[in-house]
Amino acid sequence: MYLDVINSSSIPSSKYVWVVKVPLKIKVFMWFVHKQVILTKDNLAKRNWTGPTRCNFCDRDETIKHLFLEC
Repeated sequence: MYLDVINSSSIPSSKYVWVVKVPLKIKVFMWFVHKQVILTKDNLAKRNWTGPTRCNFCDRDETIKHLFLEC
């Protein structure tokens, strides 16, 4: 599933997350990624966090898609 996500550059829909034969904690993590509730810097900024919003690796804005698929 990870290779499919990387090759397609999109986050799969939540119905596909639950049918993959992986441990439950990975399914839950992928569901969080799909729902975009992982606490990346852009999500922290929406919650009044005052730190920098740039990625530590490449100095672009840190979003879920950027961190897990593009960076």
